Amino acid sequence: MNTITLMRHGTVDIKSYNNISSKDFGLWIDAYNTSNIHSENANKSDVLKILNSSDIILCSNLKRSTESVRIFAKRASHINKLFNEVELPHSSWTMIKLKPSMWLIFFRILWFMGYSKNVESYDRAKKRAKLATKMLIELSNNSKSVTLMGHGLMNRLIVKELLRCNYIKIKSTGNKNWSYSVLTR
Repeated sequence: MNTITLMRHGTVDIKSYNNISSKDFGLWIDAYNTSNIHSENANKSDVLKILNSSDIILCSNLKRSTESVRIFAKRASHINKLFNEVELPHSSWTMIKLKPSMWLIFFRILWFMGYSKNVESYDRAKKRAKLATKMLIELSNNSKSVTLMGHGLMNRLIVKELLRCNYIKIKSTGNKNWSYSVLTR
């Protein structure tokens, strides 16, 4: 039985921020994208078991994805920006200040509604997920187990595409860091 496992990267080690403006939220995004991860938060036995049983390991080219593979002394055979997380839009507003977690929710909702200033649109992200799915399926055709160390939203978009391609989800551990979904055909 061939399987495709989509795993979310580890918890990002980013300093705590107080209320910030939307303009500063753009800087927070940059800091998040370049931060290390907390290795101690991993369910090490589950993650290591999955990575050890994978014929092919893939990840995005974002640091949190590559580092999540590396902390288990593994190496991704494919690193591709196709698997990168869907970026968050932001603005140059300075008068309103919120916690980064609130900006994240606010801008993700706006993004789903069509606001995509300086980032790919929802439609383009879905098209990228289709390309990523095609690549995963092609790689899985020649191997027993493929694992992608990816990101929350992009993994969910890929799962939707895999389900459309007649894959069946046989396990899902949620949407938190280190969670994963296993699909088979």
